[in-house]
Amino acid sequence: MKNPKRPATIAALIIGLTVGFGLLFDRTTQKAMAAPEAPQNAVVILQALTFGTGSIQVYSSDSSAGAPTIAAGSSFAQAIADLLAAGFRIQHVDDHLTYTLVR
Repeated sequence: MKNPKRPATIAALIIGLTVGFGLLFDRTTQKAMAAPEAPQNAVVILQALTFGTGSIQVYSSDSSAGAPTIAAGSSFAQAIADLLAAGFRIQHVDDHLTYTLVR
């Protein structure tokens, strides 16, 4: 006499393996098609210039590969806000309004 549970067990095993391989392939495809991650070791150095009007602008900046570039003459406060929002943190500030931000 045949075991009546055997065909159900085999069917469940086949379905489970099919679903498992499908999920594995799907995850791999999504990762391969995802946008490249930003480098984790990025540095931006900003130097500010103050004007008699009270405005502070970016005087100069330097960025490592993969880090955003900041145009001279742009708002210093906005540059800092954009970099903080992008995951950078302030590493160092000197008394000449030079900020070093790292990610």
